[in-house]
Amino acid sequence: MKKKIIAAALCAALILSTGCEKRGKIEPEDGWYATWAAASIDITAEETPRRGFKNVTCRQQFRVSLGGEKIRLTFSNEYGASPLEISGIRLAKLKNSGSPEIDIATDTAVTFGGAESVTIPAGETLTSDEIAFSFDSLDFLSVTMALGENVPATATGHREADCTSWFVEGNRISDETFDSVELAWSYYFLCRADVWAPAGTETVVCFGDSITDGACSTFNGFDSWPDNLSYALRQNPETQHISVVNTAIAGGALMSGGWGEPGIKRFERDVLNIPGVHHVIILLGTNDIPGAQYDTSEEFIETYSKMIKMCHEKGISVYAGTITPFGNSEMWYSELHEKIRKTVNEWMMSDESGFDGYIDFAGVTCYAEKPQTLQTLYDSGDGLHPNANGYDVMGKAAAEVMEERLKREE
Repeated sequence: MKKKIIAAALCAALILSTGCEKRGKIEPEDGWYATWAAASIDITAEETPRRGFKNVTCRQQFRVSLGGEKIRLTFSNEYGASPLEISGIRLAKLKNSGSPEIDIATDTAVTFGGAESVTIPAGETLTSDEIAFSFDSLDFLSVTMALGENVPATATGHREADCTSWFVEGNRISDETFDSVELAWSYYFLCRADVWAPAGTETVVCFGDSITDGACSTFNGFDSWPDNLSYALRQNPETQHISVVNTAIAGGALMSGGWGEPGIKRFERDVLNIPGVHHVIILLGTNDIPGAQYDTSEEFIETYSKMIKMCHEKGISVYAGTITPFGNSEMWYSELHEKIRKTVNEWMMSDESGFDGYIDFAGVTCYAEKPQTLQTLYDSGDGLHPNANGYDVMGKAAAEVMEERLKREE
């Protein structure tokens, strides 16, 4: 049987399972834990800089969730049909988010088997050597890559990252700042950063589509709901050991269609194989709804159930994020589509779902008297995506769930 606990703040809720189903177990140990991630997809012509990728330097920014003294970086050429030549990579602290200026005193070489240059074969990913580098939780870091002559026609990256990347001609990986830059707003080749952390550290993976990716959040503001969850957990001494990473893909679907591989197909790569994963929050399925011509709720439930099983076999706890309302979106809303959303959400919040808990994202962003509609305060303007206010309340709701779980484990 299951016990339901309702968290007071923002009406977030956690369902705790005390059943006897067979589950894996994660043993606490010192090791690598993901502190930042961006799910990979093929980069289209629209996201490719005008300079292209040959013989240019690219500087990218990200905010870590958890700090430490050692870090490693992973780069992907998964969608490239030819090798990716990288002449050199440098890691540094960024002085300010949204600006290419680095703290030059922190400029550090990234190596692979001791070498500063590397070629990543087509279809593969590669992780760097461990790097001695001291950084704090929520620091902004930069990764600056000098790309060589040989680069694939199709780059691998993360589309629409909602933050700036900078491109300049030639090899300028250790420049303190750039002039004559070309700006882009995706991640390129860089896909994960891991921190060496002590036993007891845990990583929570936020898995979803554009609403988790942070579409319509503040550009260079790093205020998606997973960002806000990470920030909230840092403020509580009891949850400072939990790292938060975001492997959402804007435009992605749960079962079929959308950008990139459907969620069920990329689940192993973007959830199960994330270093240190202990928890996953799934907010995915919005993009499966507008094309539905019949009630597909049972298909949703079957797919979520497969994900739950895969997580539990590895000892990973899995939480449902209820699908947020879209009643003011002409493309998404119909009586049929609302029926699917409502049925799926009710199942997620039921004792029978198999989830270890749920976060009622829909409940905290909708009107109480019109649950199919985003509150104006939280609406970015398209009736579908939350704005920064909406992501703030969603992040706080997710934090309530994680804090309640920690209390149970003490």
